[in-house]
Amino acid sequence: MDHIFILSAATLAAGFLRGVTGFGFGLAAVPLFSLVVPPLHAVIVIEILQIAAAPFDIYQHHRRIDRKAVGLLCLGTLIGAPAGALLATQLPPDVMRVAIAALVFVGLFALLAKVAIPDGRGPALGTGCAAGLLAGLAAMPGPPAVAYFLGRGADKATSRASLLIYFSFAAALALLFIELGSDAISVDLLYIAAASYPALLIGTYAGSLLFKRLGDGHYRMAALGIMLISALLTGIKGLNGLL
Repeated sequence: MDHIFILSAATLAAGFLRGVTGFGFGLAAVPLFSLVVPPLHAVIVIEILQIAAAPFDIYQHHRRIDRKAVGLLCLGTLIGAPAGALLATQLPPDVMRVAIAALVFVGLFALLAKVAIPDGRGPALGTGCAAGLLAGLAAMPGPPAVAYFLGRGADKATSRASLLIYFSFAAALALLFIELGSDAISVDLLYIAAASYPALLIGTYAGSLLFKRLGDGHYRMAALGIMLISALLTGIKGLNGLL
């Protein structure tokens, strides 16, 4: 019972971040969940929660979604994810973490330099492939997708709505690979996800209230800040393992 309370509190906090930016839920939730359950179980529960939130996200944000961009990102992710999963079986985990952190920093520098990403199939599919590669490697499709929408200069509402829907798809794909590779989904994990689900909805709703007060510039700063934290945490963990 204590574990459920702690996990619900973690879900509430991570859901708030998700409600504000449209991403960052896994970044915040995985370390907190891992204090109570094994890391793989934490990832599984978080992916289930992301998928379970999709119907509400679609209902609330369907008018704001960039359907063409999200569709192309999903197609690219399907292409890139198997390659990422294959690399994950060949590369040492710490090498992967350092490589992922380096890729995120490259994307950050490009965004800070205000490099524009053009519309079209090529950039969207390329971004989806990169996101799929990272999803297969470490269940981290976020940085390329976030960089794509920020680099295109999409308004904050479109960016947030599109990211929420895209990450539900990425979560389903990651969960499929996890199940194929480990057969780790259990009734107990489904119970934890169900018990944490109300906290996700409440946290997301609370975060959405703050989102409405943010201008496009503040939204961009929040997104870049979360990407920076994700790169630092991933890179530091990888370097600690290599040194």
